[in-house]
Amino acid sequence: MKQGQALLFAGLAAWLLLRPRDSAAIQVDAAENDVSVVPSAAASNLVTNPIYNLAPIPAEVQRMTDPQANLNAFLFMIRSTEHVYPRDVLNDAAYSIFYGGSKFSNFADHPVLTGEKKGVPLPDHFCTAAGLKPGCVSTAAGAYQLIKGTWTRLKAKLNLPDFSPLSQDQAAVALLDEAGALDLIYAGDIEGAIKKASRIWASLPGSTAQQNPKALAYALNRFDEGLAAA
Repeated sequence: MKQGQALLFAGLAAWLLLRPRDSAAIQVDAAENDVSVVPSAAASNLVTNPIYNLAPIPAEVQRMTDPQANLNAFLFMIRSTEHVYPRDVLNDAAYSIFYGGSKFSNFADHPVLTGEKKGVPLPDHFCTAAGLKPGCVSTAAGAYQLIKGTWTRLKAKLNLPDFSPLSQDQAAVALLDEAGALDLIYAGDIEGAIKKASRIWASLPGSTAQQNPKALAYALNRFDEGLAAA
């Protein structure tokens, strides 16, 4: 992925324009005792990796700020809080990291669905914080630590062809929209968007998942770095 590469997501753009305003889709699949609230491997990270355009911005949210740059920077911020920064962010390694830090190489689908990985058991207090019984597992994978259930739903909703970095980005944008954070990002209300998105990503400030959420100043610093690189 090269900075500035033009990526036109016609299907996602159409969905964003016509999307329902539903509640946040927290990544918890109670049926499979699968939870995505995964502790970050490190409390700090640094440097940037390529940012690229994702979706056309609806006309009604065009503001004095640069909405597209905000979205790119926000995605960079999520990657930088969910993974070791800069080690796994600068080189896009985050897109191939499974829960716990192990790597996967098959991007045909989510690594649990391809059979390359299996769910990793989580400590009981992590399960409790996610509203699940002891013995829950995590199948969180990729740059945005998407669990199998969340990925399967979004893959069908967005007609995603694979688990490539591009598809992972599209899924993350959809989650931001479902959480009510996307319009806030477009409008430049980054702190407000972080508050909404923290219901999905445990590494973000304000998360109640009890798994090492980053400080707000740290997250905003990562956003600013992503914005400068856009």
